[in-house]
This record gives sequence, structure tokens and C-alpha cells, in this order.
Amino acid sequence: MNTTSMARMVKILLTTGVPFGAMMGLFFALQHGLIAGLVLGPITGLLFGLILAAFSEAQRRRMTVKSGELDGEPVLHQGPANHWRGVEARGGWLVLTPRRLVFRSHGKNIRNEGVELLLADVVSVEPSRSLGIVPNGLRIRHKGDAVEKFVVSERAGWLTALTRAR
Repeated sequence: MNTTSMARMVKILLTTGVPFGAMMGLFFALQHGLIAGLVLGPITGLLFGLILAAFSEAQRRRMTVKSGELDGEPVLHQGPANHWRGVEARGGWLVLTPRRLVFRSHGKNIRNEGVELLLADVVSVEPSRSLGIVPNGLRIRHKGDAVEKFVVSERAGWLTALTRAR
């Protein structure tokens, strides 16, 4: 495993495992006492963060467009993303080409259909916040005033790439 992969995994471990462990620590403290919370919270946070980091890295290896081309078009930017379809945040992979923005589900969602937006139909690209707090969202308005919402890592890079491509 290279240093970039390790850095990504550590970031996921910290950004997901620590908050999860804190919440679970509080839960266990309320249910079983302070000592249980102080012991079980960090353990569950560590396990959750490790599992999520390993899953994320496995999905990255599986879904990355390695050839540099998607259906004959050069890949300008790509990465993991969630696409909001109603109340479901469908996990998968987002790819930007000179003509399209393509979301492909990783196949472990309730609804696994993809999304394809022609850049010529995109009216605006705006940053947004997940749950009104976390600055990791993209809101893309396209023809007919329809809106697609994505959660991405490295949102600034996506905003730059989308602005350049349009």
C-alpha cells in the first residue's frame, strides 16, 4: 500500500471513527456506566473507522477509471461520491469528462442506476453542506431546473474541475 492510500485511510479513520467512537462512548456510558463508555467508545470508533477506510480503499481500486478514458472520452477528474436520490445517499464513483458528468453506483445501494449529465445542460454548480454542516456537497442544476446533489471528497478540486470543463 502506498503513502497516498495510507493517508486517505488515516483521514477516513479520523473523520469517521473518532465521531462515531465519541457517540458510541456516550451511548455506552449512559447505558452501562462511564467506564464502559470510556473503553467501548474508542474500540467501536476504531473498528468502524478501519472497516470504512478498508471498504473505501477497496472501492477506489475497483472503480477508478485506470485507462484515463471513459467511453472514449478523456477523464478530467474522478473520485468517490454519494448521489442523493430522495432520502437515499447512493454510494459510487463520479467521473468528469469534457462532455459529461457520470455517476456510477458501486452496486451496494437500494437503487443502483447511474446518472449522466451533459455539461452543455448544466446551468450552475454550487457548493453545499451535508446535513447543513459538513462542507462536502455539490448541487448541480441542469436543464428544466432539475437539481442533482452529490457528496464528494475534495470538493474544491471538483468545483475547479467542473468550472474549467464548462
